[in-house]
Amino acid sequence: MKSLVLAEKPSVAREIARVLDCKQKHQHYIEGSHHIITWALGHLIELKMPEDYDPSYRTWKMEDLPILPNHMGLKVISKTRPQISRN
Repeated sequence: MKSLVLAEKPSVAREIARVLDCKQKHQHYIEGSHHIITWALGHLIELKMPEDYDPSYRTWKMEDLPILPNHMGLKVISKTRPQISRN
């Protein structure tokens, strides 16, 4: 089993990879025999928007407020999906 290391940005990930002797470079991560190092590009996930719970919330109405789901969900930001999914 490998440990995942999440760095703040690509330059920090490269430095951590150097120290941990990880040399297999991939588009969104660097891999070694014991570690996988990836990086954040700002936020990776966000809270779901009201319309993610119910399409009728795409346009808010006063009678719908407050919109309080039973469980606050998270979703991966589309531009950072490659950082979350290992291919």
